[in-house]
Amino acid sequence: MNTAALLQKQAELHPNKTAIVFQNDKISFKELDETINRFAHYFQKRGIERGAKVLLFVKPSIELPAITFALFKLGAVPVFIDPGIGLRNLLKAIAEVSPAALVSVPLMRGLSMGFRKAFKSINVRLDSTKLREQSRDQSPHFDLYDAPEDELAAILFTSGATGRAKGVVYTHKIFIAQTRLLQEMYSLTSDDVDCPYFALFSFFTLAMGLTLHVPDVDPSKPSKIDPSVVVANIRDNKATFAAGSPAIWQRVGDYCLRNNIQLPALRSLVMFGAPVAVDMHQTWQRILPNGTTYTPYGATESLPISNISGEYILENTAALTFKGAGVCVGKAVPSVEVMIHDGDEILVSGNTTTTEYYNETSATAESKLTLGGRLWHKVGDVGTIDEEGRIWFWGRKAHVVELDEPAGQKMYPVPCETVFNQHPKIKRTALVGPRLGGGSGGSGSGGSGSGGKVTPTLVIELKDGTTAMTDDLLAELKEIRDSYEHTKPIEKFILKKSFPVDVRHNIKIDNLALRSWVEEKAG
Repeated sequence: MNTAALLQKQAELHPNKTAIVFQNDKISFKELDETINRFAHYFQKRGIERGAKVLLFVKPSIELPAITFALFKLGAVPVFIDPGIGLRNLLKAIAEVSPAALVSVPLMRGLSMGFRKAFKSINVRLDSTKLREQSRDQSPHFDLYDAPEDELAAILFTSGATGRAKGVVYTHKIFIAQTRLLQEMYSLTSDDVDCPYFALFSFFTLAMGLTLHVPDVDPSKPSKIDPSVVVANIRDNKATFAAGSPAIWQRVGDYCLRNNIQLPALRSLVMFGAPVAVDMHQTWQRILPNGTTYTPYGATESLPISNISGEYILENTAALTFKGAGVCVGKAVPSVEVMIHDGDEILVSGNTTTTEYYNETSATAESKLTLGGRLWHKVGDVGTIDEEGRIWFWGRKAHVVELDEPAGQKMYPVPCETVFNQHPKIKRTALVGPRLGGGSGGSGSGGSGSGGKVTPTLVIELKDGTTAMTDDLLAELKEIRDSYEHTKPIEKFILKKSFPVDVRHNIKIDNLALRSWVEEKAG
């Protein structure tokens, strides 16, 4: 089955229903399907064939989903790479994929001409902003390609937040399974309205028949979005569903509280990309009188893995999180199985779990594991599963601090950081394991291997941005440290004005960069 069949079905069921609204432009499901068909014909006319990889750099708009589903429909393969991963990494990723075509805004087309080596495989360049005009004379009918369910449908690159960005292979089977699972998780129907703040996630809700009111904002900078614009978009369009980075909803939530704003129509607010603090759920419970927050757990390679509501967290797990149990991310969703491997590593298996990276044999081998005759994906996270089947997230495996003495003892970042993050002056913290003091020794998973002793260190960003440690604050930090067994090994507390975060969600803390910063500062 072809993923595009889902949207085509919505056009048959709800032809006159509004599918997408963007700025002063709107389009019905019937018109959207016809636009998709015209695009598919035009792509073929310009030389994009079945199986061709097509690099997309298109801003949120009516064109973005139309282009994507047109490529699905004709059997081509859209490739999504976040340009925020940096120019060097971006060019490397493009060269590895060797796309045959580029559909993009004019700026990226110009970049492709300037860096010809990385873009050398591309022989078709199309301006996404002109496609509707250029394809206007094409037929509004197109025969859907009946794709085998395990055929390559798209390549989605990881953010590279804790390593090199890699292209994840998506099949039509996976996309369709994800759409059905997400619809079940959030009880979505065609009566719901979506204000999407993460463009790729909105493809799922569009395929369910929801109307999208696409916000006119820069999605690459979620932490800088104007909260008043977000609130107006949700209120004016009576949105019942919205999803995006916690960095967005932190700003919007604070704005709503300052201005005594509630959003009664919003039933489900989905936040993903990084652990969400308990106080975020508390904030939004005051804003959503008829709804709640959700924090699905997953990764590009496996989405979703589990799901939990803010309402459940506040009633059942928040107190344990405050004591250092980690962040509860809920139970595994239907058709997905989760297990703990080697004591703390989270593995996932199911029909929404991808099986490989594109042209990355070694990376695939490192991240996949066959156990009990099933293929499992190493999420790259650590945690545990309790007696009730709830998954507790402890952080990224690469961020675990492994002590020299006693040998093999591990300190997990999230359980340690959470107890300090409750301090009223602290915005956020990061546990790191720099090697300080010179000498030699093994690197451990939390040290860089530069010599010296692994020294558990808590890097702290204060709410006021100050970097001068006072005697009173240091005494308070030591008191917190000594109150919990799992935090007692922390030896140093260092203030930093701001933290390095990932480019996609603007909220995942780069603990490895902070570890290097501490070592350089000491060095």
